[in-house]
Formats: sequence, structure tokens, C-alpha cells
Amino acid sequence: MRQKTVWEELIKPTIVAYLLAITIPASIALVYYVYNIYF
Repeated sequence: MRQKTVWEELIKPTIVAYLLAITIPASIALVYYVYNIYF
């Protein structure tokens, strides 16, 4: 049980950081792409 909580503590921030690392550049790229098409 103790190992599981350690893994959860390590995995959760890694997943959050991984999602942020993907979503931030993706949203910037999407805004830039839409801006080039419509403006």
C-alpha cells in the first residue's frame, strides 16, 4: 500500500506536467493557425 501511494505521488504531478506541456503549445499553435485563416 505504501508503494502505491508513492507511485501515485510521483505519477500525478508527472501527468499534470505532461498535459500542460502538450496543451499549452497546442493551444498557442491552434490560436496562431485560426488567426492566419480568419485574420
